[in-house]
Amino acid sequence: MPRAMSRVFHGWWIVLASMLALSVGGGVYWQGFGVFFLPLAREFSTTRAALSGAVSISQLEGGLLGPIGGYLTDRYGPRSMMLAGAAIMGLGFLAMSQVRSLAAFYAVFVLVISVGMSVGIRVPALVAPSNWFVRRRGIAVGLATSGAGLGGVFVPALGWLIANVGWRRTSALAGGLVWLVCLPLAMVMRRPPEHYGLLPDGDSPSARPAAGAQGDASQPGTQAVAAVSEAQYSLMDALRTPVFWLLSLAFGLRQLVVGAIGLHLVPYLEDTGIRPELAATVLGVTAVTSVVGRSGFGWLADRLEKRFVMGSSMALVALGAFILPSVTEWWHLAAFVLIYAVGWGGGATLMFAVRADYFGRRAFGTISGMMDFVQMFGLVLGPLVAGLVFDMVGSYRPAFLTFAVSATLAASIMVFLRPPRREFDIDGPERSNG
Repeated sequence: MPRAMSRVFHGWWIVLASMLALSVGGGVYWQGFGVFFLPLAREFSTTRAALSGAVSISQLEGGLLGPIGGYLTDRYGPRSMMLAGAAIMGLGFLAMSQVRSLAAFYAVFVLVISVGMSVGIRVPALVAPSNWFVRRRGIAVGLATSGAGLGGVFVPALGWLIANVGWRRTSALAGGLVWLVCLPLAMVMRRPPEHYGLLPDGDSPSARPAAGAQGDASQPGTQAVAAVSEAQYSLMDALRTPVFWLLSLAFGLRQLVVGAIGLHLVPYLEDTGIRPELAATVLGVTAVTSVVGRSGFGWLADRLEKRFVMGSSMALVALGAFILPSVTEWWHLAAFVLIYAVGWGGGATLMFAVRADYFGRRAFGTISGMMDFVQMFGLVLGPLVAGLVFDMVGSYRPAFLTFAVSATLAASIMVFLRPPRREFDIDGPERSNG
């Protein structure tokens, strides 16, 4: 490695690897599946609610596996988890290209693609940057999650491919892309910096090793004393705080909106008369625009109180959901994209930054996974409710307006939700049950 590159704090390479992994994963899974939605519905002659059920079940599964994925990432490290996840996810898209029934699609999407993405890519790609930064965590996580927004550049390409070569070949190509990009990126991932005798943010280690460490703190496998004080909650400590449950509620109410709009935006736009390729482009532009919120709100979170910044992002999501069902002109659509995308992207970054700031890095993967499990009601119900409402009344309007109220309530909760009392500083005592 060139000397100039070797002087770069490795945490930033982890941020870059996470960004690229999430761009591919988000491009073909989170944003990209909206482009596959109507072709699959026509292929299997099914309703939108029935097809939305696959996404809802996958979100339910992701929530159930969240604590497990977080624990495994804490236990075995993000590199091993990302290698396994990328291999599984790529295989899932190849298998999806061969399914011949709705039941087979459910099995592949839920049991293979979703498992690989949720446990093996999303969790390690977000846990690792959070572990390598404390003071700069907001911008680090913001840059990492920007990958999910940048993945929007793949959405128009997916729309073009589906229109010209069919959804089956496009699915196979998506699987190959996941293997080609994410497997090499996994080799960049690392355990927390203390494992290598380093400190978060690239700070200089103390000459004194942490209690219980053996040997020189500059050698791999030892732990350095942290230069900054931060909360040090175990999972059980976090579960005992009301803040954990209220955060989960606020995040889940937000997820009602983003889960539904992420899946149903393209079908909704096509219903208004927009061509499929153009609808896919709008979804892609929305995802790319979210990068402004992901990085910008991450930067703000390092300078302002995180609860206010997070509440502001939720308010923008609420406003976007309120605008969407009234779109009749191009400038209405432009206003929706700008407002919603910035709020959506900011919240995606801040959910992880807030968790790490409120509960610390000691068991961040496990705590984050458990919170994903609790807040999963939003991602499960959002897509399903939107599909059911459309099937019953022929319009998404009642669902989108209801989701706008949900995001407004989430913002209200967040603004008043202070961090829990910080009993577990690095240099202070810890409970014996930790």
